[in-house]
Amino acid sequence: MARLMTLIATVTLAAAVLFQFPSDLRIGVCIIVSVAATMLAVRSLFTRNLPWAVLFLGVLGIFTPFQLGRFSHMLISVFDMATLALFAASPLIFRKSSRPVVLSARPGRL
Repeated sequence: MARLMTLIATVTLAAAVLFQFPSDLRIGVCIIVSVAATMLAVRSLFTRNLPWAVLFLGVLGIFTPFQLGRFSHMLISVFDMATLALFAASPLIFRKSSRPVVLSARPGRL
């Protein structure tokens, strides 16, 4: 589920970088990116990647749909490109630590 949502957010951000969306569609972009960032932050917490969890929570704070007029158009473009790169790299980030904390204990040892 997280991979699918990350893919959807990556495609949405790529479209937002290539085309300038009107403010009505920008709310949809923010909602999609917020959901994906929340899922990746939770996944980072479960795999004990605290720095990545903080980074994804920062993305969530930037892309909160309730504060659309807060940043300039140029800054929004920079955030879109940086977040696009982060979401595109997220499969590589989670490849090493794909096992959740619950399953990381060795069987037979407590």
